[in-house]
Amino acid sequence: MKPLLTATALSLTSFALAAPLLGTTDSFVTSKFCKTYACELAGKDVLGPGLSEWRYTIKGEFPVSMSTAPEVISVLRQNNRVISAHLLSGAQDTVLYPGGYKTKLVAALVDTMTGKAPTDGNLLDLNNACESPLKQVKTIPWNVAGKQYRLSCLMTAEYANAWRFSFHVHLP
Repeated sequence: MKPLLTATALSLTSFALAAPLLGTTDSFVTSKFCKTYACELAGKDVLGPGLSEWRYTIKGEFPVSMSTAPEVISVLRQNNRVISAHLLSGAQDTVLYPGGYKTKLVAALVDTMTGKAPTDGNLLDLNNACESPLKQVKTIPWNVAGKQYRLSCLMTAEYANAWRFSFHVHLP
């Protein structure tokens, strides 16, 4: 009987660890995402009363060198509650294409933050909307088990010979 109780307790513990981080005071660095992508705290800034930004470098697709910047995830906290995660990246063309490295990374980030990963198709649709010639921020609702979140992105041409791709998963 004890092995069954132990297995049940472990499964409940695993489920509890998979709870969404947005809206909580839980630690981003101990999340499944950070275990997968080897997050390291790069810096913390106080942006205002009760508002802080925590920047984490992550293991990217390529080793960091003089020609490749590290991948960075920024996590915003308001009164120690996680309210947003942000990925900023440079790219030559479409960033979130089916089977792509960044597509998997962004899906894992959204899953960690909201408890549900978008499909490759969801992310490709969002990417295509971000490439709009109007260059407006594209935001779509992301509903998970009755909770409301938002996925937002913007692609601009401010990098030399590349797109600047900015992706956020955040509370409404």
